[in-house]
Amino acid sequence: MGDAGAVVTDDAALARHMAMFARHGGIRKGDHEIEGINSRMDGLQAAILNVKLPHLAAWTARRQELAALYGAALADVSGFALPSTGNRVSPVWHLYVVQSAQRNALAAHLKAAGVQTSLNYPRALHQLPCYAHMGHAPEAFPVAQRLADEGLALPIFAEMTDAQVAQVANAVRAFAG
Repeated sequence: MGDAGAVVTDDAALARHMAMFARHGGIRKGDHEIEGINSRMDGLQAAILNVKLPHLAAWTARRQELAALYGAALADVSGFALPSTGNRVSPVWHLYVVQSAQRNALAAHLKAAGVQTSLNYPRALHQLPCYAHMGHAPEAFPVAQRLADEGLALPIFAEMTDAQVAQVANAVRAFAG
């Protein structure tokens, strides 16, 4: 079906900026004020999102609950870093990405325990072929490289149960010893 998405805001300036960004950088054809992309969605995708939109607040709240459960269950696991947020943010938790220097071994352990994980960003941006012309050495962005090498997304979805979070956390704890 392809990708689709929406930005929900009560900020008129942000809404205008996002509308421009999604239309090659302009509201009117040929009048491009900023760099943008062409990402208008088709009617079928819009209809599906329209059905899902009333559930957004509840799904977001549930993902936030799940992230808090993960945080509590995994806070004391050594050799393992949990995602952190600033005080003034309220993430949706589309992904719950943890870090481990033994990421691949952890992923294999979790797979054997029946837990599906994902590597959403397995390469740092400066290592992608589209940026090769910039000539960045692998060590040019050490934080980005570490995150790409160590990041592992644990399962998180609005329909996930507390018991499933506990199962994942127990599997992670078993790996850590």
